[in-house]
Amino acid sequence: MNITIEVVFECLGEREAASLEAALSPDNHPLPKGQQLSCERDGSVLSFKISSPTASGCISSALSLLTDAKLFAEVWPLAS
Repeated sequence: MNITIEVVFECLGEREAASLEAALSPDNHPLPKGQQLSCERDGSVLSFKISSPTASGCISSALSLLTDAKLFAEVWPLAS
């Protein structure tokens, strides 16, 4: 049985969503054995799905995404 967590970010606009996607994408590889991660962007909404055979793997990856997104949110206004 796999556990799946979906993390959705609603950005201010498409440009911010594309930049956030680019900032978080390098973390997609390599993944732990059995874990899957997918990302979809629809306009200003960025959605990540993390699937893992272990709850700890899913939670760890979701927390990593949230931590990186928080850092992005702090830096984005300075870069714009």
